[in-house]
Amino acid sequence: MPDPIPFRPRPQVPPEPKPALPVVTVLLCAALAAIYVWQAGLDAYGDMVLVSGYALIPAELFGLGSRSGQVGGVPAIATLLTAQFLHGGWMHLIGNLVAILLAGILVERRAGGLRTLGVFLLSGVAGLAVEAAAGPGSTAPILGASAGAAGLMGGVLRLDPRGRIHIPWPGGGRPRLWAVPALPVIGVWLIAQVAGLAFSAGEPIAFLAHGTGFVVGALLAGKRPPAVT
Repeated sequence: MPDPIPFRPRPQVPPEPKPALPVVTVLLCAALAAIYVWQAGLDAYGDMVLVSGYALIPAELFGLGSRSGQVGGVPAIATLLTAQFLHGGWMHLIGNLVAILLAGILVERRAGGLRTLGVFLLSGVAGLAVEAAAGPGSTAPILGASAGAAGLMGGVLRLDPRGRIHIPWPGGGRPRLWAVPALPVIGVWLIAQVAGLAFSAGEPIAFLAHGTGFVVGALLAGKRPPAVT
């Protein structure tokens, strides 16, 4: 009588690895928040000196004006970078932090930390430059991380439009992460930008910078990773 077929346990399927912590996105948001906390603690004169020396002033960028000799700071071309780390108020800061977190986490998990930082900074530079070019003689300072945040939104559209953005949501007595499809979130954001550009005549909101940052971010984010079969 033949021996019975020996029992063969089912192969163990290893669990999917947990996504890596988006270190660059978290550190970027922490840096923006820390700089604004310091900025908010300055007196009126100190804030004026900071904004005059490190925010983007179109007339200075295009050689149509110059800052006072009593105000220090960086060369005008460098303000395309430094202006991204200054904000005009708490709501301005919080809005940008939310956008960076929502989009940056997904971009970093698809493209890596260095590319995420590159998308943010270069989208910000391009967005601020276009905004300044729209009014080259203006002496009104332009500042904020909105164009860089828009670039990360564009990166999401390029890398994983069918992915999900995780939003903190209170439930069961403690916050949970609510997975929301990325495409509708980006669509609502784009509609808000178009509406803002159409109806914000005279308002100090750099919607041209937002739109430019979005397009540049989509171009710089790279190719979508191939699906694993």
